[in-house]
Amino acid sequence: MKKFLYILLFINISFSNTNATEIEFKNSYVTIQTKDSEYIFNVEIAKTAEERSKGLMYRENLKQKEGMLFLYPKNQVIKMWMKNTLIPLDMIFINNKEKIIEIFKMTIPNDLTPIGPEVTLKGVLEINGGLTSYLNINKGDFIIHPSLNGK
Repeated sequence: MKKFLYILLFINISFSNTNATEIEFKNSYVTIQTKDSEYIFNVEIAKTAEERSKGLMYRENLKQKEGMLFLYPKNQVIKMWMKNTLIPLDMIFINNKEKIIEIFKMTIPNDLTPIGPEVTLKGVLEINGGLTSYLNINKGDFIIHPSLNGK
């Protein structure tokens, strides 16, 4: 029994340190240009594979004008998921001309289903679920950020 407890303790210690190195995301902002309005969001930038993998996992809330901008080194088909994501999100898929190509609204927390259109893209902006409807953000609108247009 004592040996069993030591094994459990070892396993617990081994796995509890896997998130010991917290990722510090770079902060920036994006401007969302709709037909009628402009909205500025403070965003964290997920640019490396490690940052994109972590994303908004384990967050219990997100302020209304905050989000995360996922950037990729080249145009590619991008698939997202909601693994370990605790809050519903709106996922905005953006091409390299800053144009919104697709929006997936109110994604389901912890869902492992791949989400994304079958076209090449430059990035994805994740914001609170429901905001794209509330702010009337639509396909064809623009997300302005220097990293999305190659500048």
